[in-house]
Formats: sequence, C-alpha cells, structure tokens
Amino acid sequence: SSSSRFSVPLALPAHRAGWVLAVQTAADMDLKDIPDRWKRFNPETPPYRYFPNRTRKQTLVWSWMAIAGFTAFGYLLAEIVEKQSEGKSEQIREYARQNASIEQVTMIRNQSEAFTQILLRARRQRLGLPSQAHGSVDIKDPFEE
Repeated sequence: SSSSRFSVPLALPAHRAGWVLAVQTAADMDLKDIPDRWKRFNPETPPYRYFPNRTRKQTLVWSWMAIAGFTAFGYLLAEIVEKQSEGKSEQIREYARQNASIEQVTMIRNQSEAFTQILLRARRQRLGLPSQAHGSVDIKDPFEE
C-alpha cells in the first residue's frame, strides 16, 4: 500500500514480516488506543507471568517453601559430599604415606611450618604486637635436663 511507511517484500520470511508489521502498527498507534491496564489492576492478584491466578499470599508461601526446600537440599548434598570425601582423604593420606619420598615429606612439612609462621605473624600484626615475640632472658644450661 502506498500510504504505509514500510513495504514488506514478498520473499521475506514469515517471522520477519510479522516483526515489520508490528513495527508499522506500533508507529501508527496513538496513545489513546493503548488500553489502560492499571484501571483493571487488583493488588490481591497482580498480573504474574507464571501461574497468573495466584494471590500474593500464595506467592509468599511458595517462595518460603522454595527457600526451605533448596536450603535442605543443599545441606543434604553438602553432608553427602563431606561423607564421601572423608573416606577418600584417608585413602589419599595412606597412598601419600606409602609412595612419597623423604624429600617430598620434608618439603610439605617445611611449607606447612612456613604457612603457620606467616599466619602467626599476621595475627600478631593485627593485634598490634611486635612482628616477632621476644625471647626469654633466662640463662639455661644446655647440658641440664
């Protein structure tokens, strides 16, 4: 049609032709033609997209039930994973004890001691204490004991 702003080619796919017609009708619509949905708005049954006939109370109840259900599911899943990992950690510890070399054991021990020292130093700094604890001033005989 010559009065239309847009011309739709005949070879255009159906979904695109619908989009073009929608743009055309939206451009030609007047504000008074749009229905006022807020006049029909009922606060007890808002226009929900899913399950449109539910009330606000039903939404609240279902939301709390969903929160409780997912929390319980997460807790049970965490317990199952924890139970499975306990047995595997024992297996890994036993495997490491049998197959680790002396150098590897020494490196692991040194690394854990270094981490402990770093954490203790950070704790002392947080508490406002000097970075290293003062040594004892008592004189001790190393051959006594």
